[in-house]
Amino acid sequence: MPTELLVDFNEFCSRLREDIAGARRLVFVQTFAFEGDSVGKQLAAALASSSAPDKRVLADSFTRIVLSDRFKYSPANFFDRELRNEAHETATMISELKQAGVQIGFTNPYGLSPRKLLSRNHKKLIIIDHDVAYLGGINFSEHNAAWHDMMLRIDNAEAVDFLSDDFAASWNGEDRLARELTNDLELFTLDGRRNRPFFQRVLDLIDEARDSIFVESPYITFPFYEHLRDATRRGVDVKIVTPKANNWSYFANYARLESARSQIDLRLYRDGMSHLKAMLIDDEYLVAGSSNFDYFSYRIYQEIVAVFTDAHLIADFRERVMLPDLANSVAVDCHASELSKQWLGVQMRMLDAAMTILT
Repeated sequence: MPTELLVDFNEFCSRLREDIAGARRLVFVQTFAFEGDSVGKQLAAALASSSAPDKRVLADSFTRIVLSDRFKYSPANFFDRELRNEAHETATMISELKQAGVQIGFTNPYGLSPRKLLSRNHKKLIIIDHDVAYLGGINFSEHNAAWHDMMLRIDNAEAVDFLSDDFAASWNGEDRLARELTNDLELFTLDGRRNRPFFQRVLDLIDEARDSIFVESPYITFPFYEHLRDATRRGVDVKIVTPKANNWSYFANYARLESARSQIDLRLYRDGMSHLKAMLIDDEYLVAGSSNFDYFSYRIYQEIVAVFTDAHLIADFRERVMLPDLANSVAVDCHASELSKQWLGVQMRMLDAAMTILT
């Protein structure tokens, strides 16, 4: 099977450990968060014991200052013993990996400009021996591993070569904008500056939808809502699943207000936090990867977006993600005043104007 759907951390981790143990040439891991807790140490142990001569971990600089969704340098966290201990364990883990021959790199160092502060490399990508690639939304930290999420294991040779080239570019400090089309898979790597024209492919798929759109994501904003709203008005059945217990509560409130404005069928996932990001359009196109369907991914994050058309993969996604997650969600009858709806639109236009100026 060219692409394998791996739902939640345990399923993903079990498959990954097998691949790392069998690696003979290289293991490259790119992640947004890499923390020195039990999950990060699982990966570290697998890498340290691997006989592959070329082993690398590439993480975004975000993980150097934020652990377990907490900013290390916040005054409120100065006396947080648990957080300080995790920071110490992370530093120790990284030092031990380097001693074991694993190369460690960090993308997007922070700077004083808005671009340096806001732009993050949000990719989650793993390459094994240039034979297998993983992409999706799972990071290597305990709180992320506890969330509902998914990864995709790809053994399509052309796709793996394309993703390997992207890892090499990121490792060398280059943000790469590129597209690859192979059989039933279309891949986009986004550089954080010119994302919008490439995201147009996703927006076009929404605009061309005939029957149904299913979206699951913790963070959804404009411009995606505008296109989903238009699809609803055309008679397309649009369903959104987003977590009730969102780690960023703003997005749950935003979803309620935007869904009231758009008359979209909103469902709140009630089985903990869902970090899963995917869109299924007309049961023909599955959009997945590291990217959320939000403004930051659309404008300034480096991301990987994939469009799958493999019928077996889509059927598996329906059976093991879409249908169970709809069953584990509660429908929300959203209401909002006309003033609130209009103010939301004003806020989004102001944000877009500000980001255009700042970045």
